[in-house]
Amino acid sequence: MKPTFKSPLLLVLFFISCSNEDHTTEPENKESTEEFVIFSNEDYPEIPKEEILISNQRFLGGTNASDSNDGSQNAPWASFNKALQELCASKTWYCLNIASDIAVNDFIDTKFYGGGPGTPSQYVYIRSLPSLSIPVTITLNARVEIDGQQNWLWYGFNMKGSEGINLGQDLRTNHHTIRNISGVMTGEGGDNHGFFQALNSNADYFGVFNCDFKGPGIDGVHGNTSNIIAFGISHMRIENNIFTNAPRPFYFKHSNKAERGAADIHFKNNFQQETSIGESCFFAGRAQGGIFEISNNIFASNVKISNGGGSEQPEGHFISHNTFLSNLILDKGNDPVINATLENNIIIGDLELLRYSNHINTNVSDYELIGGRIYYQYNDYTLSQWQTNAVPNGQDKNSISGIAVFNGDHTPIDYKLTSNSLGKNSASDGGDIGAFVDFVGTK
Repeated sequence: MKPTFKSPLLLVLFFISCSNEDHTTEPENKESTEEFVIFSNEDYPEIPKEEILISNQRFLGGTNASDSNDGSQNAPWASFNKALQELCASKTWYCLNIASDIAVNDFIDTKFYGGGPGTPSQYVYIRSLPSLSIPVTITLNARVEIDGQQNWLWYGFNMKGSEGINLGQDLRTNHHTIRNISGVMTGEGGDNHGFFQALNSNADYFGVFNCDFKGPGIDGVHGNTSNIIAFGISHMRIENNIFTNAPRPFYFKHSNKAERGAADIHFKNNFQQETSIGESCFFAGRAQGGIFEISNNIFASNVKISNGGGSEQPEGHFISHNTFLSNLILDKGNDPVINATLENNIIIGDLELLRYSNHINTNVSDYELIGGRIYYQYNDYTLSQWQTNAVPNGQDKNSISGIAVFNGDHTPIDYKLTSNSLGKNSASDGGDIGAFVDFVGTK
């Protein structure tokens, strides 16, 4: 079932500020007159506004580039591998400027290069040279593995090619933040393949903000190809991005390790466009002892919460103020999804709760706008039938059956409810059901 659209209207934008504190359960749908700011804090930093001393900078690419140079502004290095070798060996300089387009044609692994200069108080910066009018492009024809280096910020360049950057393949590689990067992937993808991959619980405190990543499509592409992949992470923030054109535009898999601390995972304000029919965002695994928040996103394709085929029972997801333009699936899996909270979501398609199983539902839902059917175990319900027969009792008492009416269907702002749409001012917080679209996507 498809949403209804009306001709675009003149919109008045309202913005709010986003503090560095995490307020997981506060309303996402309230308007304000203050400016919205993409999340950052000491664990997920922004690029510094103040000028970095030239003695703390080195350069890659540009005029006279050679790996026999010293990396200074007038004698830059030529290859990414050489620059990473020098960066990981450094205990002083911490900013690598990329001055021209570069290609990675041979496999790189930083595991034996050294720990590098990154610390909690002084991050490493890998960035497109700020003076360039057009950001540089890194072409990845071979994989890059960053292993054993902490506290890096990747910033402001473009990416293309058939390979990606793996974080924490073999060693702890914590606190890597990705900001303001655009990428277009080519090729056939691969099993657990993405532009950035935070792997094996080694890449804790992984953040991706304000990025635009496009995959290689669906046809002839491995089904586990994604734009961003995170495995077993305890601390992660994925916010204000655009993901599209991959079998799994975003892919979270495996449970975090309890010894790394309570989970603190947030997937917020993202826009998943559907470029190829068959895309599906996949959240597979559990966040032990903490929060797994999925809020204020727009998903054009199916979204599945699952255990991913392993014995890692998904539990405690907080799913709020999203606009699901297709189906939302809480999967039965080997271990069913349990104890999730769903509230204030638009679900244009169907809501599936442990479908085709005999598992007992422990998830709770209310204040939804549901366009399709509700499937529980082997049964098929309208909303009114579900309200009478729900398990547990009392589900969706304030939910609405019907189709949202949007202003359009291209950009996040188009998915704002029209003034006469179902779901308008009907959320538990008094705002609109669904995503507060002014906050969604890149800024």
